[in-house]
Amino acid sequence: MRMTSLSTEQAPPINVPLRFFALAPIFLILAALMLAMADGNPFENTHAPALLAATHCITLGFMAMIMLGAIQQILPVLIGSQMPVSRLVAWFTFLPLTAGALLLSSGFMLSNPVLLNFSWPLLGLAFLVFIAASLTSLARAKAQNATKISILLSILSLSVAAALGMLLARGHANGLSLPYHKLAITHISLALGGWVMLLVVGVSYQVVPMFQLTPNYPKWMTSGYSPVIFTVLLLNLLPLLFESAPFWTGFVMETLFWLLAGCFAVVTLRLQNRRRRRVTDASLNFFRLGMISLLFAALFSLASRLLPNTSDYFRTLSVLAFLLGFAMSLVQGMLYKIIPFLVWFHLFRGGANAIKVGVPNMKEIIPEPWMWRHFWLHGGTLLAALLAPLWNAAAWLVTLGLLLQGVLLGYAVLTGISVYRRTARRIEQASA
Repeated sequence: MRMTSLSTEQAPPINVPLRFFALAPIFLILAALMLAMADGNPFENTHAPALLAATHCITLGFMAMIMLGAIQQILPVLIGSQMPVSRLVAWFTFLPLTAGALLLSSGFMLSNPVLLNFSWPLLGLAFLVFIAASLTSLARAKAQNATKISILLSILSLSVAAALGMLLARGHANGLSLPYHKLAITHISLALGGWVMLLVVGVSYQVVPMFQLTPNYPKWMTSGYSPVIFTVLLLNLLPLLFESAPFWTGFVMETLFWLLAGCFAVVTLRLQNRRRRRVTDASLNFFRLGMISLLFAALFSLASRLLPNTSDYFRTLSVLAFLLGFAMSLVQGMLYKIIPFLVWFHLFRGGANAIKVGVPNMKEIIPEPWMWRHFWLHGGTLLAALLAPLWNAAAWLVTLGLLLQGVLLGYAVLTGISVYRRTARRIEQASA
């Protein structure tokens, strides 16, 4: 593992990211329960209340919870700039995000405008605090590298996506006259294509070579990839925002976006094939599955353009492949690397006493067989999700898969926390 470029002395307390990681699996379980309460197959209708509720449980309660917690560790360590008042930022992000995600998902599930009206100010507070603190941290950072630029662009995308999400929630709650379809597409495009994609790209520049022992990403990619994909993403929104925009603009920009996304996936897979350590692990396979899913998401999206009679079906497949296959695979794969690293790193801060007591190595913190079970379960859940729009039984398999994944991941996170607390107590006793 390469740690020479890390600013480990600026890392926040371990409980800052761990509180986010510990709560996130519960939202997978909630997503499964909401799908189970649906009338019929929720995947047949993208506007089904249960599907909207479960989707926001996954995107806000699970993925955003992990990503916001991870960035509060990533900015000080990878970029070398601490979050201002990090403990307060953590609490004022964690608590309103938790409450807002619960209220929004429940509001969609129950079609309750009161819950929706309570949700969007809380989510707005969580994202406002996080975005302001992140931009302040990035502005203070002396480092000028591809990771910093990509994270900056991802947070700018999040800013607009969050604002549009708040507007849509308020509109649904109060019956406002809004162009819901255009706003929803813009919201999804910036949330997934901007916030998620650019954050994954920026973090991958550091994490893939460090944890997976691959060569570095080529300079032609790191020097301009994120600004180009961000520009394409903005140009792709022109037909939605301006009626006078040429009709072909959306098709060209969407095609360019998916070609760029596919390029990132292919480069990453090639780097992984050249890794120095040939022994594979579950975390690496989560990453590979994510990259393969990104390629399929691109193919499904382009198929929706070329086959207009089945456009809605292929767009649904594209979103499922991107959300569950790409984003969720990478979030979980990175989590299985980040948690053992955090536990190992913070325990070694105990100095001589840590060495005397004996700190478990990273492989011992979360059992590898447990990760492999989760990987195969996740792969099965993804396959079922791609079949669910046409096969009712697959919708129940997705529900069961999400439920079991929440349990498996929750157990793994709590195992890592338990190892940390148990070993930290031994270090304290040795120093007494």
